[in-house]
Amino acid sequence: MKVVMPMIFLSTLLRQSIYDIEGRRLGVLHDISVSLNETFPVVTALVVRSPLGNSQNDMIIPWYQVNSLEEPQIHLVVKQPQIASYTPQSDELLLKRDILDKQIVDTQGFRVVKVNDLKLAQIKKTVRLVGVDISLSGLLRRLGVLTPVETLSRVLPIQLNDRTITWNYVEPIQVVRGGATTGQLVPAFAGASASLGVSGVVPKVQLNVSQSKLADLHPADIADILEQLDVEDAGAMLERLDTETAADSLNEVEPARQYELLSELDPERASDLLEVLPPDDAADILADLPAEEAERLLNLMPANESQPIRDLLRYGEETAGGIMTPEVLSLSQELTVEEALVYLRQHSAHLEMIYYLYVVDSDKHLVGVVSLRELVVAEPTTRLQDLMDKDVIKVTTDTDQEEVARVISKYDLLGVPVVDSENHLVGLITVDDVIDVLHEEQAEDFSEMAGA
Repeated sequence: MKVVMPMIFLSTLLRQSIYDIEGRRLGVLHDISVSLNETFPVVTALVVRSPLGNSQNDMIIPWYQVNSLEEPQIHLVVKQPQIASYTPQSDELLLKRDILDKQIVDTQGFRVVKVNDLKLAQIKKTVRLVGVDISLSGLLRRLGVLTPVETLSRVLPIQLNDRTITWNYVEPIQVVRGGATTGQLVPAFAGASASLGVSGVVPKVQLNVSQSKLADLHPADIADILEQLDVEDAGAMLERLDTETAADSLNEVEPARQYELLSELDPERASDLLEVLPPDDAADILADLPAEEAERLLNLMPANESQPIRDLLRYGEETAGGIMTPEVLSLSQELTVEEALVYLRQHSAHLEMIYYLYVVDSDKHLVGVVSLRELVVAEPTTRLQDLMDKDVIKVTTDTDQEEVARVISKYDLLGVPVVDSENHLVGLITVDDVIDVLHEEQAEDFSEMAGA
């Protein structure tokens, strides 16, 4: 036979009167403590606020001395003098203070939503937290107007769809106490005296739907979420993601937000994220930071990782040198097609684009270009100098970024090589980089129009 679990919402319990076994009113329910050591947290204690409303006189009543939460009033199974002392454990949190109104990540809608209510279930003597209500109904229930609005919804086009995320898809990811962020949970009652009158700083717990699911999202979708969270929460999320996913997500965030997030992270972590990004992307982010902060992060990187970024930072932000990537594959004109293909297999795994292959002489001067298709279909013994197109469309490091965009658009290119004043191949600009430039220019134009 199927067992139907009675569902109880936290909002309907808060401020309910609590009586001892003799009917003496002790106060009202102010909060509920749960232990997080099980998939569905078990209620461990009630926090009762005295009739005087003074938090310094709060009582913590262990759950085993409570009769039930299903009745209109909450009764204990003992007299007031028999209420046992209760010592909270390190894995306990308070539902109202630490979870209600906090943010969670909706990984299906790529958005941040707020916990409007909490759903509990009582099975015999055990009460468990089973879900978080993120619906409009949950908010209306807390305001005490759900019933009249439900009545109106029968005649008016008001949508009151329930939306609950079960607790096993939710996990606390950080607690902030007194400005310090840790990956460990802080006891719900830490810093408090015998009462829960909270002489310590109230902790802040952010919730996140399944971290593994979050890591499976596209970095652009994670970036959307990071931009909706406050900077502290977003920083905590980046701390929990694997380095590559976190770096790619940071790269998708708006520039102004990138600086805020890097400032929130531990410097070592921030440096690690920049280190795994392509040098041009890392340089773009660092260019928007104060010079002293950028230098500090660069100094935390190995020299072979930081030097390409330093080289890019020497160029103007709106020049070809400022938006190019130095990671470009060059092939000697003396190589045969067969030798070039072997070299390509050995050295191209990390490259952003290999549709075009750039050919250089012994002094690294750019002398030609070969498409990947041409290379694959050519005779293996053909030398690149006999196969390449010597009329290379290129830009110099000081070419304005808008001119770069015009060149790529005019010649319908996927990328354009960048050379220095002596025609040495120093980088590559891809069509993706140009799209970013066009977006930036468009945003600037709109800003100027709005200010006109």
